[in-house]
Amino acid sequence: MEYKTEFGRLFDQLQASSEMEIYRNLQSLCASYLVFHKNYDELVSHLEHLNDPRQTLFKYSNEHKDNFNFLIEESSRLFHNFLASAKSLVDHTRVLIKRLYSNKEFQKEYDEKLAADITNTPVQKFVQKLRNYAQHYTLPIPSLKMEFGEDIKMSLSLDVEILKQWNGWDPISRSYLENLGDSLCLISLSKEYFVLVEAFYQWLTERQAQIHESDLEYFQIMMH
Repeated sequence: MEYKTEFGRLFDQLQASSEMEIYRNLQSLCASYLVFHKNYDELVSHLEHLNDPRQTLFKYSNEHKDNFNFLIEESSRLFHNFLASAKSLVDHTRVLIKRLYSNKEFQKEYDEKLAADITNTPVQKFVQKLRNYAQHYTLPIPSLKMEFGEDIKMSLSLDVEILKQWNGWDPISRSYLENLGDSLCLISLSKEYFVLVEAFYQWLTERQAQIHESDLEYFQIMMH
């Protein structure tokens, strides 16, 4: 191909480079993680005010049905988005690891880390199955739970007995479900899963930065 300008030649060279391919893949994974992180942040932000019963008892009283309906509807939407992005992140990561590291030394290290920290943890199994429940069976609708003691505790929860009626749970996720009691607190589950995933992706990001240090440095040189 004959180029009219040196810039055009360099631009096409950059686009076709292995460094650009690495950069694109790492950026794509970063974007998937940020979607998951954002959905988590929005869900937690929406629910955290329930920790203050002085505010919420009046806000969701019988005289304020609109507030209560919005709480349930918006929480259902945000929880659905959280579950969907959790599964998308898993799928996107699997594809990227295969694309960049198939038959390479890091593949084994990654597989061992994934198995040790993520794959067989009960909360991971449960969240992935709950995502299938929400997207392929029915949207779980939470309810406002109140506990009275020295302090009033409020939370948005799912009815465990209703969840148990689905036959899609595997042994590990069903065991997790059986240990929940009569209700599943949305914010507690979301936080437990997020902490697990955040730690794993921090490790993955740091290892990729080490593995691709020279590639990314050369990429920056090519960009300039």
